[in-house]
Amino acid sequence: MTFIITLWTQEGLVMASDSRLTLTTSVQQNNQKIPISFPQSDANYKTFLAPGNIGISTYGAADIQGVPISGYVESFIHEKLEGNQIDLQTVPRQLLEYFRALPVIPSTGFHVAGYIEENGKQIAHLWRVFVPENQVIEVIKPGQQGGAAWNGEVEVMSRLISPVSLIQPDGTNLPFPAAPIFWNFFTLQDAIDFAIYAVKVTRDTMRFLAKIKTVGGPVDVLIIKPGQGPGRAAWIQRKDLCGDGKYLSS
Repeated sequence: MTFIITLWTQEGLVMASDSRLTLTTSVQQNNQKIPISFPQSDANYKTFLAPGNIGISTYGAADIQGVPISGYVESFIHEKLEGNQIDLQTVPRQLLEYFRALPVIPSTGFHVAGYIEENGKQIAHLWRVFVPENQVIEVIKPGQQGGAAWNGEVEVMSRLISPVSLIQPDGTNLPFPAAPIFWNFFTLQDAIDFAIYAVKVTRDTMRFLAKIKTVGGPVDVLIIKPGQGPGRAAWIQRKDLCGDGKYLSS
């Protein structure tokens, strides 16, 4: 699995993801196949910057027929977007068709985000792409000034921001209402901080849970500001290739 998050503010978009590649296989035991999962790599790329200042993040199945999905995403960008006239509105559907045309349709999904000029204004757009379900869903509603969307291992974040109850000795529930998050007041820096927090808290909480550690490694963070000129998209942090196996620590 993985954890990805995209936030939108008046100042820009923020996309973040973890770096873990988890493999699932099976072993034969007592005439039964026992599924096992294990972390294979903490150097996997899951967020990408495409031409036209378009951000793409992936979650779900991390490999396709034994090949990391990052290579397929980079191939999509190279084959379909580089050197072509890009219409952001069509990219989510192009991405869906590209992955559904593979010999095996992967159990994966995407966030696609960027800006479109509408009536002289730069408007943020974000889509969720669900490959197995053959669906593209736009996330940001007209006039929505701020917000966040995440996918993958969502349990930890859902527990943190959802109302919960404490069971009393007499069996009754004492509700703990969830305090609201005022997304529309987020600055771009707030969104960066929250994105890193969301990935880290998911990763660090899973470390102590009796379950497969499917979120891990460095946190990659991409920002996209309104406009199409150079410098409107930038990596806030991104692991780099190196010679001694030490990636960006975060």
